[in-house]
Amino acid sequence: MPLVTPEAWRPRGIGDLEPNAWYVLRRQGNTCVVAGPGAGKTEFLAQRAAYLLETGACPAPHLVLAISFKTAAAENLAARVRERCKRGQAERFTSLTFDAFTKSLVDRFLPSIPADWRPTKPYDID
Repeated sequence: MPLVTPEAWRPRGIGDLEPNAWYVLRRQGNTCVVAGPGAGKTEFLAQRAAYLLETGACPAPHLVLAISFKTAAAENLAARVRERCKRGQAERFTSLTFDAFTKSLVDRFLPSIPADWRPTKPYDID
């Protein structure tokens, strides 16, 4: 899968980004986006994931992880990334809720948790 240079990369599914969004989208390191309802956070995060995956800023086999509070938000973000990226790139993107992410950690490290604190299967995290 040929990569796009950061300078040549353009958003997909929208016309363009405002200057501050371009700056944050291209910066290295983690990004925390805080804004009110309807401000475009989900779309920005989908564009950021596409940028990281398509330019090689997140080189394979590394993954991009997004964590949301609500299931619908996690699913919406994952769907947008699938719409914007090629399949191999979109498969490197994971969008989970805090609960699902926490459960995945507990499941992965269950044997390392002291027996007195270890949940018994089946269990759920609420």
